[in-house]
Amino acid sequence: MQTHRLFDVLFSMNPLPKELTNEANRKELINYINSKIGFSHHTHRQLLLNPGQIADHLYFVENGMARGYYDDELKEKEYTICLWDEQTIITEPQSFLKRTPSQLYIEVMPGSRLLSISRQQLSDLIDAFPYAEIFIRCLMLQYVSYHTKRTHDLISLSAWERYLDLLQKHPKIEQKISKEIIASYLGITPQSLSRLIKDNGHP
Repeated sequence: MQTHRLFDVLFSMNPLPKELTNEANRKELINYINSKIGFSHHTHRQLLLNPGQIADHLYFVENGMARGYYDDELKEKEYTICLWDEQTIITEPQSFLKRTPSQLYIEVMPGSRLLSISRQQLSDLIDAFPYAEIFIRCLMLQYVSYHTKRTHDLISLSAWERYLDLLQKHPKIEQKISKEIIASYLGITPQSLSRLIKDNGHP
């Protein structure tokens, strides 16, 4: 039976559906998911979703990183609003759940390995194993928690404090994404980020 870190994430949910406290049920669910799940390895930056498309897949980051961003063509500026590191689930939730066109780009970084499952496969999974709605619960809890903290940090922390928090949360992030993307996520220019590092010293 092949296992992935995805199952560590799902089975760490609290409270866990009582069915999943049973080892036989876990094995049956794992075997079913393994028969449906897709794998992809990305050697270069690649878009998983474009504005106007409907998000039709959930992705799980086994290795690497991805980001979600908006592109302001008039200002020629990108706004990175999400960074997904290892052991996180990627999608645009509103588009995925409500079948509405996305306004977000989702881009995977080089060296990333993703697991994926389509919306139809997820629906079939939940029909076969109703307690597998844990997928949706995991997605929504992750999304709400992430954006609640993200909003708080943008309001309450300085750019330098946000940078320190980012490095603490993702220690190897500078090996995975460019300084331009990091600056975009912090809400500052790359030049401002360079000045902050010069003034404060690299952490």
